[in-house]
Amino acid sequence: MLADLHRTWLIAGLALVVLLPPSALRADPLELDLGGYIAAGVDRFGPFYNEEGDPDTTRGIVRNAKLELEMEWGSNWAAEIDGSYKARGNRGETELGDAYVQYQGANGFEAKLGRFKEPFGFERLTGYTNISTSERSMVTSAFAPGRSQGLAIGQLNKANTWFFGVFTKEPEGEETRAVTGRYTVAPVQNNRNTLHFGIAASWRDLNGARFQVKDRGEVFSADNILRSPRFEARHTTLGGLEAAWSSGRLTVVSEAMAQQVERENGEHWRFSGAYLQAGFFLTNDHRRYKHGEFKGPDSPGPAGAVELVARYSAVDLQDRDLGARAAIALVGANYYLGNQFQLRLNWLVPKVEGTILAPDPTGNAFTLRVLFRY
Repeated sequence: MLADLHRTWLIAGLALVVLLPPSALRADPLELDLGGYIAAGVDRFGPFYNEEGDPDTTRGIVRNAKLELEMEWGSNWAAEIDGSYKARGNRGETELGDAYVQYQGANGFEAKLGRFKEPFGFERLTGYTNISTSERSMVTSAFAPGRSQGLAIGQLNKANTWFFGVFTKEPEGEETRAVTGRYTVAPVQNNRNTLHFGIAASWRDLNGARFQVKDRGEVFSADNILRSPRFEARHTTLGGLEAAWSSGRLTVVSEAMAQQVERENGEHWRFSGAYLQAGFFLTNDHRRYKHGEFKGPDSPGPAGAVELVARYSAVDLQDRDLGARAAIALVGANYYLGNQFQLRLNWLVPKVEGTILAPDPTGNAFTLRVLFRY
């Protein structure tokens, strides 16, 4: 109940911040852009992904039905508020996405206030419509923080970016407070080739809250079958390294993340993960790079664009012989028609050891996603 009350006040407060900046609105006309996307599909997986150990499970899903409103006034002010609906089988939920106001100054300077993604992780900061698999890697979903309420400042230039902010999840009923930052540099960037490096860190005060990493193993409707030990924690420190390279039709991305958690009794527990992903267009298309992120292919031809993708990801959620270690190999194919339609098909082969929930740690998974932007 308290969390719901906090959330209500948060949304109301953000709406006032976004919609009522009087001096800016008097000076310039307000421009509105309403859009979004819907991504839906099917997950089919073996007993590894199911706590009950069912030999074969097929679930229809709504990965995200998102509606977003973007606003701009003058040359310096912008805002966004969006919400989404997700459904795993017969379990649906709505949630608030971004809700922030942003000031854009000279030389790429930005200041942002509200609810948005913390600046951590190449894959985490890439929007769902621009990633090349059905789900982000389990490294990203296990470690990289998502959206929080906070204040951040940064600078976006062609060759480098930096962002730093302070965040909290208290309006959502959690105890977490965080300081998070990211820096990226692209020493090579032209029409054919891009080379990107990045580093990120986050210090998070957990204030004695219960800590546990849970992950679905890159299948949206699967159970949280991968878990770390569970305990009360004081604080945690996250670090991330990222590298990306593109040359013509080929794109390669890799990230490594590590986490140290201090328990209430003073013990330090450590977890980590990394992934390597490659994509190659069979058609004469390529991914675009801007401000530390890869975007999808720009206006594929009338026949569309076809991309093959492969990824290997591994996480170590085990310390003191408690928790799980897992690796997942993924291969897939994507089809893009214009900028509005996408089709993604993935095959996943997991391998796990240590503490797991599934009684039978075998079985592969297939995922299908159909995405339409409006």
